[in-house]
Amino acid sequence: MKVLQHHKEVSHASAGTAKFQNLLPRKINFMMSSILDRRWFLSPAYSCQDVWEKRLESPLLQQVKLDDFHYEVDAKYQSKQQISAIDVDLFANAVQGAEHLDELEDLVYKLRLGPTTADTLPSTPHALVRHFLAAGRTDDLLRILNDRINYGMFPDYYISCLLMDAFLRQKNYTAAAQVGVLQMLQDDWEDDLTTHLALYSCHMHLQQPGHWQPEEVPEPPDDGEEVKVRVKYIRNPYFDDHFDLRDPKLLVGKTLAAVGARVPGAVGQTYQLVGWALYEKWDRVLAMLEQLIAGWEEPLFYQEGLWVLVSTIHCLVDNKIDTKDLHEALESTVHSMALQQEPSKVVEQCRAYEAWEQLRKQRLEEELAAAWREQRSREIQETHKELEQHERTIFFFDNQEQWELQAEEKDQAASATGIQDKKTKDDSEEYIPPEIRRPRV
Repeated sequence: MKVLQHHKEVSHASAGTAKFQNLLPRKINFMMSSILDRRWFLSPAYSCQDVWEKRLESPLLQQVKLDDFHYEVDAKYQSKQQISAIDVDLFANAVQGAEHLDELEDLVYKLRLGPTTADTLPSTPHALVRHFLAAGRTDDLLRILNDRINYGMFPDYYISCLLMDAFLRQKNYTAAAQVGVLQMLQDDWEDDLTTHLALYSCHMHLQQPGHWQPEEVPEPPDDGEEVKVRVKYIRNPYFDDHFDLRDPKLLVGKTLAAVGARVPGAVGQTYQLVGWALYEKWDRVLAMLEQLIAGWEEPLFYQEGLWVLVSTIHCLVDNKIDTKDLHEALESTVHSMALQQEPSKVVEQCRAYEAWEQLRKQRLEEELAAAWREQRSREIQETHKELEQHERTIFFFDNQEQWELQAEEKDQAASATGIQDKKTKDDSEEYIPPEIRRPRV
């Protein structure tokens, strides 16, 4: 097959040498200038802003004084080295504005360090994302979401769609693509709306790539001294080709390949092909081309998508290439999915916010009950000790023989072990210095 003949000639020349922002021809970028100001896929009702703001009417949150509450929670962490998940959730949902976002980040980080991170309420990530998004702190928000080990904030389907829609409205296509990459890293494509928005976000990032600083793994400082450390075994270098990915081109490519497999039709096949190429999995590109060309008669790909592969793919049958506009086809696909799923998503999320309010009250009552039981247990133990001491004092003479026997047994045990009380003596009084006589001359 001609595809196989060309593969050996061009794979080494094009498998990673082109820069990410230059992967698409300039022709596409000029074509896109007139269609970037498009309709938005999600309506303002999707944010459920009224229901979200209604949480502040809760008497529970109205009692939270943020400065004092943060001081108390931090003091609890300093003494016990862990904080309660309900405390963090109360603080996160009581925040208004951008004034206490640093304190919120600090509490989320400390929560992650302890075992109570398993009790994190579902409303905590929603509150954190909404506050940072409203404050315009996009870089900090993406840093927190990408640092899953230290913060443990995993956006669900709703919040991922909310983020991608907000970034697309701001024309911050790189940030929207990073949210889509988060879904790829979790390998979670069960929600169709999230899948289509992730595809569109990566598509727009390819059209207008922004600044995407690759995550750098910090290296220990080199002071020039050779340090030898004894270890039980040597860990061989390992690259998992998933969580270890740092190159934005590879991340977007793997996301497109995963999303394209979920989207039916020529749109999904086109982006799956582009994704494998960006991901530099040329064997998958060839296998997909051979499979599709051999078994399909209708149009398989869009012409614009194949321009990405112009340095690799030269020979495809004309009747298997759709010459329609890829951007418009993708927009139509995503818009149709948004119209289909948005109403049910809004109703479901509004119900979730109301249910989370009751869950917050329930968790707080459970924690207060547990704290009360612990306090009562300590009080009972202290009272029991006081009663025992009082009983010994009252019945001392009645039990005098028993005390004497116990004291005698203790003395015998001490003698058996060679432990005896020794009286200190003042040797300075009994010491007589020797008489020193002068030698005779």
